[in-house]
Amino acid sequence: MHFNLTSRIAVCLVLCCCAKTLAQTKYRPKIAEFSHRTLYDYRTYSNSEEHGSHASEMEDDEQLKIRLGIPIIMKDTKLLGVQLKYDVHNFSMDFDGDDNELFDHIERRTFRSLGARVLFQQSLDERKNISFLAGAEIKSDRFNWNTQTMRYYGSVAYNVQVNKDTRIGGGLMLGYTLDVPQIYPIFTYEHNLNHRWTVDLTLPKSAALRFRASDKFYIIAKTEVKGWRYAIHNTELSSQNPLTLRKADLNMGLAFEREIHDWLWMGLDVGMSKNLRYHLSEPGDGSRDAIVDLDANNAAYVNFGLFIVPPRRFFQ
Repeated sequence: MHFNLTSRIAVCLVLCCCAKTLAQTKYRPKIAEFSHRTLYDYRTYSNSEEHGSHASEMEDDEQLKIRLGIPIIMKDTKLLGVQLKYDVHNFSMDFDGDDNELFDHIERRTFRSLGARVLFQQSLDERKNISFLAGAEIKSDRFNWNTQTMRYYGSVAYNVQVNKDTRIGGGLMLGYTLDVPQIYPIFTYEHNLNHRWTVDLTLPKSAALRFRASDKFYIIAKTEVKGWRYAIHNTELSSQNPLTLRKADLNMGLAFEREIHDWLWMGLDVGMSKNLRYHLSEPGDGSRDAIVDLDANNAAYVNFGLFIVPPRRFFQ
């Protein structure tokens, strides 16, 4: 039985230090992570009937992420773990003398995500397992706990090891994010083309082609959808408080992962980001009912991280 990558679709880093379930997998999953991501120097635009049209230069879009996995039960047929999450997101803008309350608020405030998630996986036989994920987190510029600042989510997935080279899985994700209900199917597919190349799909989130240069070095070409939502508290923008600021991007690039010392690795991701959606709206509303429509030019991104993986002895 193998631990399937479906948990990553649910944005859950694998929590399995015990990794008898990973015995045949050379690519070791992340248990804990510290990373810093920057989008560089892109033009951003806003358009609103009430607030007018504005443009500004986003000089820095920086996000610090911390993940800590804590295994609770680790058996051959059963896994239970908790992951703690903390993100800090800051923006630096050049207004070019253009007075815009939204852009000013984005630069002045610090946006945070704080939460936890629980993962449970049960083996059904040597090839099949089922996993459950549930979590909650606050996503806001202010620590007010309510449905307009919180995200709640859960998923269930069924996973099958088809043969020694192929794993597939499918399931359903349910969520309630800042007053917006969400439901969508999830699908995973991992196939070893040979001893060096692996195709890794985690749909609808990402697609990757992984090259194993050695057991200590990987190069990964990947395309993935990345985004965020935050509750913002600003009465000058709307009497409805808080509002929801949402951005979604399509990232295309290369990742390099290198072992420092057995369980400690470093990673560097570089590429380009294309904006898909960007708007400010009242809680529960989508882009069609946005208070402010936003857009952003393509931008280069760099992500540097340190992460912990299960020690190599668990794979032997």
